[in-house]
Amino acid sequence: MNIGWTEFLVIAMIGLVVFGPERLPEMAAQLAKFIKSMRTKASEATAELTGNLDTSAVTDLAKDIRGLTPRGIATNTVASVTGLSGTRQVSNGGSAKVNPVFDPDAT
Repeated sequence: MNIGWTEFLVIAMIGLVVFGPERLPEMAAQLAKFIKSMRTKASEATAELTGNLDTSAVTDLAKDIRGLTPRGIATNTVASVTGLSGTRQVSNGGSAKVNPVFDPDAT
């Protein structure tokens, strides 16, 4: 949360008016205890989920998803059809490797 000093001051003034100076420290302590318990429960849930998770399956899935971009699909298709490894020789007899996306003859 991005609460600046002015927002915090406004919230404190409203709390002072609504709850009074006697109950405000008690309410702040209850709020702090509630926030601490929620953070503890969230970290426990995160630890339980990551403990039960198969990381190799997630890594494989991430690799598959990265290949589903339009550029990845086109690259995989061209590579599987023509056997290209990602670069090609310039067709005018030069020996420099050129990115297959860039066509020097078209410019």
